[in-house]
Amino acid sequence: MTPLVGMLPCTDYLTNITVLTPPGECCDGLKSVIRDAPICLWQGMNGDMNQFLPKPVDPIRMLILPLACGTVLPLQTLFAFNSQQVPPIMPPTPAEPPVTTPSASP
Repeated sequence: MTPLVGMLPCTDYLTNITVLTPPGECCDGLKSVIRDAPICLWQGMNGDMNQFLPKPVDPIRMLILPLACGTVLPLQTLFAFNSQQVPPIMPPTPAEPPVTTPSASP
């Protein structure tokens, strides 16, 4: 979830329809995600971010966020949403190693 942490200031805008514009910190975070990890924006679209927020993200607000911030998604990012596997928002927890018991010596 690291790249999306920069978008935490967007929470009120993305979850509250009465907030009319995203704050500057939100737009800065969005621009960083677009630059560094644009595929992670899909986490906002598919609802994965909702598990970390007090209210669900409004998908329409997520769609118009770049426009509201005065930025655009590069075309290759839009194509990646359709062609790349979206990574999980949190890495899977590693499996615990099997418990070994000492063998009896003869």
